[in-house]
Amino acid sequence: MLGIEIINTEKGYYELGVELGCILKSSSEKMNQLRYVMDNYKMNQQIDEIQFMLEQYCPMLIQEILGIKDSLGWSEEDAFRLFAGYGMPAFEMGCTSFATKDYYVRNYDFSPEMFDGMFIQQNSNLTSGVRGNSQFLVGRLDGMNRHGLVAGLHFVNNEQYEKGFLCSSIVRIVLEMCTDVEEAIHVLKEIPHAASYNYSLLDQKGQLAIVEASPGAVAVVKNQMLLSCVNSFQTEEMLSYNRLNQNSSFQRLRALQPIDENMAEKHVHEWFSNPCSPVFFTDYDHFFGTLYTI
Repeated sequence: MLGIEIINTEKGYYELGVELGCILKSSSEKMNQLRYVMDNYKMNQQIDEIQFMLEQYCPMLIQEILGIKDSLGWSEEDAFRLFAGYGMPAFEMGCTSFATKDYYVRNYDFSPEMFDGMFIQQNSNLTSGVRGNSQFLVGRLDGMNRHGLVAGLHFVNNEQYEKGFLCSSIVRIVLEMCTDVEEAIHVLKEIPHAASYNYSLLDQKGQLAIVEASPGAVAVVKNQMLLSCVNSFQTEEMLSYNRLNQNSSFQRLRALQPIDENMAEKHVHEWFSNPCSPVFFTDYDHFFGTLYTI
């Protein structure tokens, strides 16, 4: 698995954006990753629309993106098109998670070529105290806020792709705006989804949920004791949104069945992160390699 840079910051949103822009400028590898995305994917979203949607769902991120823009010396158009995560091209990200009321373990599977490699910890009282693995700097692949709410994303399907928020931006918005699973469910029902994703949730009260979200419908799965989440929808009403080939998801769900709420967190984490585990993947060339375990 890849090394991850831990960014501890006491700054507010604009100042955090400036700091992230400085980190980006100092890394030719990270800058090349962003140039690859901008050169190979169509970015023509309307800036006024992006800003309006952020005002509706998470206005503080506007300041963070402006900080990144000013630090990099970019145009407002380029900064909001790339970092806001609204109306962006489709990306496919695999993941497996298991949670009980006491802990949450997750593997993130994708390509190192499109991975920030940064875990950002917002420690300022001026923010929601979000800490998690970033994507395109502003988005979060998974994370937790100061209220103890945990959220992670799981790709399901891009075939019904529509204008909406990218999955990692949705995770960040949930963590910024919500304090528990019930609030997160409300936001996930209201926000426009670009593609079909599962969102696995756990809060400090021990509430567990999977929100199965697509551009056309949203369903909620709750469990009092444990949660297993992969890259397919499991409720009857959402099955039509799944990809035709779900073999990998079925295999991982079967592999997770022997795990119960009595198994120690340490043992579950070790099993997830073991390269011999059935939930650990190494197909990095095809965007399905395990990059980290949390």
